[in-house]
Amino acid sequence: MDEHGLRELITQVKAGRLSRRDFVQMMVGLGLTAPLAAQMLASAGVAQAQTKLMYKPTKRGGGGPLKTLWWQGATLLNPHFAVGTKDQDGARIFYEPLASWDPDGNLVANLAAEIPSVQNGRGQGRQVRDLEGQEGRAVARRQAFHRR
Repeated sequence: MDEHGLRELITQVKAGRLSRRDFVQMMVGLGLTAPLAAQMLASAGVAQAQTKLMYKPTKRGGGGPLKTLWWQGATLLNPHFAVGTKDQDGARIFYEPLASWDPDGNLVANLAAEIPSVQNGRGQGRQVRDLEGQEGRAVARRQAFHRR
């Protein structure tokens, strides 16, 4: 096939008489690669853009495809087998923790309603049983342990 034949095929694709798929299959049959055939169509102005998504979310960020971009894709989505941050980040989409740490070292609630603290009455120490079976605060247990 010479240049004139290729230009004729591209003109047929432009006019809609030949589909892009058929053109690419013909070029692959001639020994070219599919990306090269697509590039030939693109340079002739036949490249087709993706159709616009007609979905309108009810609020910003609501609905539609989720697109993420990482420097390297995760290989495992199980956080227990994660061997690096790429795997931990990939698993976090599916395994959201109750709380996580911010850059300053403070706990931030993700799925939990709130972080237990002294201000909200939930961080006053845990009720534990010491060695004799009596209930007391964790501080009392530590003091009793150090006295022995």
